[in-house]
Amino acid sequence: MAGDNPTLAAANESTGLEPLNAQPKSPQPPKQDTSADSIPTPLTYLPSQYKPIMFPLDLGSRTSNNQSISSLPSANQFEDLVKAKILPPGPTRAEEVSVGTISDSYADALDAVRDVVDDRQVKVYKVETGVQKGEYYIVGLHLKSERIIGVRV
Repeated sequence: MAGDNPTLAAANESTGLEPLNAQPKSPQPPKQDTSADSIPTPLTYLPSQYKPIMFPLDLGSRTSNNQSISSLPSANQFEDLVKAKILPPGPTRAEEVSVGTISDSYADALDAVRDVVDDRQVKVYKVETGVQKGEYYIVGLHLKSERIIGVRV
């Protein structure tokens, strides 16, 4: 693969190794993201006002408090999660609100999140950060990928 470059040819000949920047022998297909970090497809079809989110399940702290990992975090735990993962500016406060409170306004988001989480169980948190208006987080558990998955609106 040294081509017409005598220096690369000599290096290849003396070491028996291809150079680090060698060209691929054939076109490579684009890599598909199959990791647990990929956003579930139904959430990608939502309008742009909905921001898909994923948080890892914090198994260590939740099991040490004898809380089952089959339940979503409390408002205080969710507040800590938002602070740690999103790093909002200023003080942050989270409160759990009833799904019925937002069901008319965000029915499409509720349905999309229910479609990707275990047992179609969701919680809604209203999170206020600094002087910004509050944002709603519609989330549920996805135990297979050990994530809390949902949308922020």
